[in-house]
Amino acid sequence: MIDSKSSAISRRDFLYEASCLAGAATLGAAVGPAAAADPAATAGPWPTRVLGRTGVPVTLMTLGTAPCGLSKHVSIDQIAGIVQEALDLGITSIDTAPKYVKSEEGIGKALGARRKDVFLATKVWADTIDEAEESFSTSLKLLKTDYVDLVYYHSVGHRQVEGATNPDGVFTWLLKQKQAGKCRFVGISAHHLSAKCHGFLESGEVEVLLTIINFADRYTYHFESEVLPLARKHHVGIVAMKVFGGAKKMDYNQPIPQVDVEHLDLAVRYAAGVPGVSTLNLGVYDQEQLRQDVQMVKNCQPLEPGQQTMLAKLGRELATEWGPHFGPAV
Repeated sequence: MIDSKSSAISRRDFLYEASCLAGAATLGAAVGPAAAADPAATAGPWPTRVLGRTGVPVTLMTLGTAPCGLSKHVSIDQIAGIVQEALDLGITSIDTAPKYVKSEEGIGKALGARRKDVFLATKVWADTIDEAEESFSTSLKLLKTDYVDLVYYHSVGHRQVEGATNPDGVFTWLLKQKQAGKCRFVGISAHHLSAKCHGFLESGEVEVLLTIINFADRYTYHFESEVLPLARKHHVGIVAMKVFGGAKKMDYNQPIPQVDVEHLDLAVRYAAGVPGVSTLNLGVYDQEQLRQDVQMVKNCQPLEPGQQTMLAKLGRELATEWGPHFGPAV
């Protein structure tokens, strides 16, 4: 049974949905006062956790910039505004990638002197060193920095992993960027084909894992049961993404989460409670959605046994309904 806070959660999630739907039409426009997050709920100290063996404390929420970077409704200036507000709200961790189109440029425009206050992560989507060099050099230029804190080998499920750790492989090249001072840490990200993570994690070279963690996709992609134990074994920092199941129908122009709004708060609480998770990478479309996410993360409490049972049942049902929506599972 849902606890006595459920009615408040439902009201908050209704407001979240209303603001998201409004954003789909006129992203960045002012929203009515009824849709605003409670300022008291976004103020105050952040819960922080150490990101595995990096030893770096990060806020429980990481600003994810895929939705705003990919949406045709969001400008570079609006992305910069989202980043600046995230920093004002106390978020210390930001995630981006070249694949997120406008994201890196918007972040670079926003950071300036505040770069030192941010644990900044980007990614390299490449199967050759030439591709990797072009990608990473462009990222540093757009981000207006000479280093990032973390670079991920982007989406290993899509990569030619067999040669990635060879002397002339992309992952080996990423490790050399760490030696050259262009990144502090090297990680991998993964959306599907979880078995492709195993060799990287067992190598001991991966310092951070970014992967899908939600109460439905756990039954489709099995990262929680087959990959996270290896990450914990090697003290790898774990970053949860796709906490809400990603964008509905993978449409990043419509800010509607795959998870129904009545379960968003529970999705945050589920992901935050997975052993080893240090931070939740929540992608946002606009500043109002940022505030709503901050409110949920700051207020999140451990799930009660009855809620865990309910989410296990609901998760299996949704896994069947959604299917392998991030790519093949095997």
